[in-house]
Amino acid sequence: MQIADIAPSRRVRRAGLREEVYEALLEMLIENRIEEGSALRVESVSRLLDVSPTPVREALVQLESTGLVTYVTNKGYSVSPRLSPDDIVEIMDARTVLEIAAASRAATAATDEAIAVLVRLIDEQASAARAVESADELERVAAVREYLRLDHAFHDTLFAASGNRHLHALARRLDAQSQRARQSFRNGISDADEALGEHGAIAEAISAHAPAAAEAAMRAHLQRVLTRSLAEAG
Repeated sequence: MQIADIAPSRRVRRAGLREEVYEALLEMLIENRIEEGSALRVESVSRLLDVSPTPVREALVQLESTGLVTYVTNKGYSVSPRLSPDDIVEIMDARTVLEIAAASRAATAATDEAIAVLVRLIDEQASAARAVESADELERVAAVREYLRLDHAFHDTLFAASGNRHLHALARRLDAQSQRARQSFRNGISDADEALGEHGAIAEAISAHAPAAAEAAMRAHLQRVLTRSLAEAG
């Protein structure tokens, strides 16, 4: 599907245009709603989102740093290719370094409120997984989207609980590619029980303020996520 054929799932408000355009495009790119290699012409995106060209140009510059968009001199922006198995291995290696560090720090620094949020997100993700299983074909994409949003929120909350803003910022640079890779699950969630159990072990270690256990639980989780992701990637 080309950019001109897409119906955006959100409307752009006039306030904070660059950020709104960025978020709208990011959502479409993460969900693989635009074919890899497709040109992202400023004029076409402007018409699609009903905004002027300036915030589109600014958003495309910002998106280039996520790796989802590629810029070529004299050709402009296009959608980057999807991740290869080697790319997935490298991204998961980087995530492992960052998330183990975050888990260890969160086990020391997390407040009772942050721990409660982690537990709540696991419960909500379990509910979302059940919703995916019971959804009909039309509802399933939205249900999977909600499950993946909660999965991401769990990890994002853990980084915030680590108390290290720079560690959190580094992780966010990998977010878009990691979430895009997970879109292979759009028609169902094959690993919900495993992922929820792994999240529970991480939250339990953080709640117990046990850094070594939190590191071990996070390492085991990400190793299993990598195995499952490579299997899904074929």
